Amino acid sequence: MDLILKDIISLSCKALQEEDQYLQESLSNNSCYSCDQAGILKINNERYYQFIIARYLFRCFARRIQVEYDLIDLVVFREDVPSEIEVVVEMKRWMSSTGSPEIPKIRSDFDKLSKCSPAKGLALIMSSNPKGVSIKDNIQYLSDELDRNLDSDLWVYESFDTIGINGEENVFWVAGYNPAY
Repeated sequence: MDLILKDIISLSCKALQEEDQYLQESLSNNSCYSCDQAGILKINNERYYQFIIARYLFRCFARRIQVEYDLIDLVVFREDVPSEIEVVVEMKRWMSSTGSPEIPKIRSDFDKLSKCSPAKGLALIMSSNPKGVSIKDNIQYLSDELDRNLDSDLWVYESFDTIGINGEENVFWVAGYNPAY
């Protein structure tokens, strides 16, 4: 996977981890939530996650980006030719208990990304699981369910520990795949 795609994955995870820490601190300092330790999982919303990532990239990514560009969640423009798109990113939250309801939309994003040549495509998946559950197993399951001939070893992911809304220890992860068909 290209370095720029790995950078987007890493920065996306850092953005969400910072938000997780902010929410945990905010909730712990508000007496209305004295029993609530949840962080980022308190607001389980795909669009929210997308804008946290975009805000972070605006701050620290050395490339011009645009959100919601021509029905694409996020685009990154080339450094040497600022009017040309280098990377198109589709982001999906994959958090249902079975993982099944989101599969058709994730498939659709993979299909959309496959048509974005010559730009690089990046499917960015945001998910969480209880601590102790294998992220690699979840990625393998997702790869199989997408039915797009994906090699689960080609996913790149980063993760951080957090607390779920039930107070259980969770791992939040961001995984990226370049669907170069």
